[in-house]
Amino acid sequence: MLYCMKCKKEVVIYGVNLGAVTDNDLDDLRKKIIKDGKLILFNPPPFEPYQCPDCFNQLIEKTK
Repeated sequence: MLYCMKCKKEVVIYGVNLGAVTDNDLDDLRKKIIKDGKLILFNPPPFEPYQCPDCFNQLIEKTK
């Protein structure tokens, strides 16, 4: 799981294929993730480092 040190939130990565889901489905998913206190990063680039979708700070790998 990725984590943003600035926002103090976990970030979930979600890859979306065009036409595979509706905008309403994605909006519902985004709302659920936010309700769980996390952020969601849709279709990140294939290379790291990833950036927070909220503050654009570099994300770190969170260990349990």
